[in-house]
Amino acid sequence: MENSEWQSRIDHYIKSENEKIGKILPIYRIYCQDDRDRSGGGLYNEMVTADTIGRFARALGDSNPLYSNPVYANKSRWQGIIAPPLFESCIVSTFIKGKYPPVPGIKVYDAGTKWKRWEQIRPQDSFWAENRYLGIEDISRQQSESRILIRRHAITLMNNRDQRVATLTARTIIKCLSPQAQKKEKEPKKAEERPHYSEKILEQLYHNLDDQFDGRFRRGESPRYWEDVEVGEKIPEEWIGPYDESDGISLMAAIGVSNAFSTKWGSLRKWKAHGIIDPQTGAYRNPIDRHSTDLIAQVEGSKRAIAYGIHNQAIIAKTISDWMGDQGFLKVLDCHCRRALYYGDLSVQSGIVTGKLTNGKEHIVELDMKATRQDGTVHTNAEAVVCLPSREA
Repeated sequence: MENSEWQSRIDHYIKSENEKIGKILPIYRIYCQDDRDRSGGGLYNEMVTADTIGRFARALGDSNPLYSNPVYANKSRWQGIIAPPLFESCIVSTFIKGKYPPVPGIKVYDAGTKWKRWEQIRPQDSFWAENRYLGIEDISRQQSESRILIRRHAITLMNNRDQRVATLTARTIIKCLSPQAQKKEKEPKKAEERPHYSEKILEQLYHNLDDQFDGRFRRGESPRYWEDVEVGEKIPEEWIGPYDESDGISLMAAIGVSNAFSTKWGSLRKWKAHGIIDPQTGAYRNPIDRHSTDLIAQVEGSKRAIAYGIHNQAIIAKTISDWMGDQGFLKVLDCHCRRALYYGDLSVQSGIVTGKLTNGKEHIVELDMKATRQDGTVHTNAEAVVCLPSREA
């Protein structure tokens, strides 16, 4: 394909997609069904149970009894079990199906989501969702041969009490490799082994994980009052990793995204043209396997399997939840996926208080958060808005 035609096709795609801005579109369960099956309205879980909440909490390594112990939870401000922040991802996918430019060399990435939350999610809640299309923006750099596009959807979740629970502004990066870049992509990538950590690093990791599990980072039932928070105050570091298969599987099991055998094949048939072939068996593999096995990720051109973007975001939310305590409420978390967290990597979540304000009866704290790999690379960052209790309320 000539470069001029390649550019023209992408420009036409952007124009035609932006003519749909504001339209309400279907929600498909990514990887979970073929195009003919729209059962369930595209939701992973229409009904929430204490079990689904518990599985999601465990997938975050979150041992807070607020999410699992009814005796403890009934004494809290919420008077019962609630779900951890970003449980919304167990209801609806933020990685939305859509059209891509009609050119070869397309790569698609989760760019992160802005989570605006109004209500807690509880057992026996049920949901419906609205997916409003926000269009395509060209964010290509002038010096780059390739084109970088960002697609946005606003997904609103409503519960069975007609409450707006959350609006999730999902962002998807669409990278269109130029004809020149596609030639380079065909060159085989060298497989990379997972890092090996020193005893000193592992001791530090295990000590941090002990503190998380035993609740020493967790504010819990002791309120963190707005008046006691200072701008510049640091959020304690929480470590996770090395990210591995059991971590990814626990998240997929919690969300309910998994399929096997014929139902896996039913969702896989439409992906056959992508040619994801297992080099050992010769069989087709589900595209989701780039998030579970180094081998398939390397076939796809990655150095190792890639951690789920939603996992990276939810773990930042978990660090905030530990700091704010059971009476706090995470109102906004605007996450940006900057780099991949690969299988075998460590991730350190940290943050700082950047602002304090009041909005009517709300006492608000603003945070800057980041998650950093063991090599110092920030893979995910976020801005958060937290509502805290006030001594004067």
